[in-house]
Amino acid sequence: MPPTVSRLARYAVAIGATAFAVALRAVLAPLLGAKLPLVTFWPAILLSAWLGGFWPGLLATLLSGMAVSYLWLSLPHGPDLGDTVGLLVFLAVGFLISWLVGALHEARSRLTEKVRDLQDAVLIREGAEEAQSRLVAIVQSSDDAIVSKNLDGQITSWNAAATRMFGYTEEEVLGRSITIIIPEDRLNEETHVLAAIRRGEAIEHFETVRLRKNRTPIPISLTVSPVRNAAGQIIGASKIARDISARKQADEERAMLLAREHAARREAESANRAKDEFLAMLGHELRNPLSAISNAVYVLDRAGKPDDATAAARGVIARQSAHLARLMDDLLDVSRVMSGKILLDLKPLELHEVAKRVLGTQRETGKVDRHRVTFDGAPVWIHGDGTRIEQIVVNLLTNALKFTPPGGSIRLQVMQEGRTAVLRVADSGIGIAPDVLPRIFELFVQGPTAIDRGQGGLGIGLTLVKQLAELHGGSVEAQSPGTGRGTTLTVRFAAIAAPATETERPAPVAHPSRRILIVEDNHDAREMLRTMLELWHHTVREAADGPSAIEVALEFKPDIAIVDVGLPGLDGYEVARHLRASPGAQGLRLIALTGYGLSKDAERARAAGFDAHLVKPVHPDRLMEILGLKQRSPDT
Repeated sequence: MPPTVSRLARYAVAIGATAFAVALRAVLAPLLGAKLPLVTFWPAILLSAWLGGFWPGLLATLLSGMAVSYLWLSLPHGPDLGDTVGLLVFLAVGFLISWLVGALHEARSRLTEKVRDLQDAVLIREGAEEAQSRLVAIVQSSDDAIVSKNLDGQITSWNAAATRMFGYTEEEVLGRSITIIIPEDRLNEETHVLAAIRRGEAIEHFETVRLRKNRTPIPISLTVSPVRNAAGQIIGASKIARDISARKQADEERAMLLAREHAARREAESANRAKDEFLAMLGHELRNPLSAISNAVYVLDRAGKPDDATAAARGVIARQSAHLARLMDDLLDVSRVMSGKILLDLKPLELHEVAKRVLGTQRETGKVDRHRVTFDGAPVWIHGDGTRIEQIVVNLLTNALKFTPPGGSIRLQVMQEGRTAVLRVADSGIGIAPDVLPRIFELFVQGPTAIDRGQGGLGIGLTLVKQLAELHGGSVEAQSPGTGRGTTLTVRFAAIAAPATETERPAPVAHPSRRILIVEDNHDAREMLRTMLELWHHTVREAADGPSAIEVALEFKPDIAIVDVGLPGLDGYEVARHLRASPGAQGLRLIALTGYGLSKDAERARAAGFDAHLVKPVHPDRLMEILGLKQRSPDT
């Protein structure tokens, strides 16, 4: 019976076979009588032993013996000696048959198990051979060099990639020391590697250099792992080497590009500093003569008459001086704005009032006399820097006046659209060509100009408008139907609610005559400033350099000293520090006068002890305001 049949079923077969043998013997009784009582029981024993093994066969033997004894040997006079001997022989033979068949079953099971083990071993071996074949194929087809060696450093395997990488064939290196590919100055690496392998440690991604057959170096990334035998003992090492020449070259190129970028950045920063220094020096050098000219015009206006022969000339000088000052301020401001060096003094500001004031100034100076200029709108408040918002309006108006022929119309509007404050300047001028319009706010971009450059300008006004508007969180937009059809420039800011009405300030009172010291190395500028101050009935003394300024200040004891910081030798900052440290100059109000207009110049003036900081050319009204104020932090 197959081993899947349960033990209970095997014993049931033995009992059933014995019962069948008893029934069959009963059927044959008329023919056989008392002869051959055991004839039907032999097959039952054989069947039970064959299908069930030893114990079912033994059960069938015992049951058969009991049945024969009870049914056929229990005669009235009892069994004779022959029947008893025959029964015993039957039982012995049945036991022997059961034992032999059971042993046969066990032998067959063991044989089946061995066959199964052999089959499994064959499958395992075939699998191992297949895996080994795949491993060999992988090793041979790998792009990385795969090399194995024993603990003495002798090469035991060498794949095709190793041949391509190092130039040696497998036949050339098998059995040789791995040091044939190691530079002499790196032989200690092999010692450390073998020591780590003997300790059972792996080495991963170790970057080093090895030698090709032609003795040229090759940079590699090396991974080394211990190789163990079936008993787990370390018998060698497996090395995987990857060529990193391309990566090293890329790293070198990247480092070179980075170095070039740093050098270019340093050069750009140096050029930017040189540019800032040049612009600052340019402003200083231009402001000095402009200051002298502006003061001279002011003196001439006070000394002359409105209708005399020089009135027109004075007007020309004043207008052109102001134009030069504005161009210079725009040039310096756009540089500072684009480099992020301007800080805004944001306060609630009524945009309509600012625009009205700017237009009024333009009318007073006669700049709009040749055009039809209209102004309309409504009050709207923004957060803004008053000086910079005025600068935006001035540049927009100047741009419109410059590019609108005499007799043309210009419309200035200020209004509120939703939560936006809108400043718009529309003109009927020469317009903007479609190809120029997208770039009109770029630095130095202008439309086509005639060879005489009748419109003038540097092409920086609208760039400055854009930068200043964006610093205020606003935006600017240019629209033009095309050449000859006018231009509309619109600036938008975030509108705010009108602040609470301030208490009306009292009217300024007249200020008494002051003792004023002028320290200026430019003779013309010094003379014109002195003349202007004397027209205001102040007592004035002069000094042309630092040492004499200190000497005159201590002797003259002025109320106010206007000091040019760009003095030769002992500069104005040193003069201020000397005077602040002198007991004889207590209470002296120091005003720095400079052609440098950067914010750091005002900070430097404050640190030196100045009370105010004025940038040339100084408008007379601004100078009068400074002279009449109490001591305070420097103004810019």
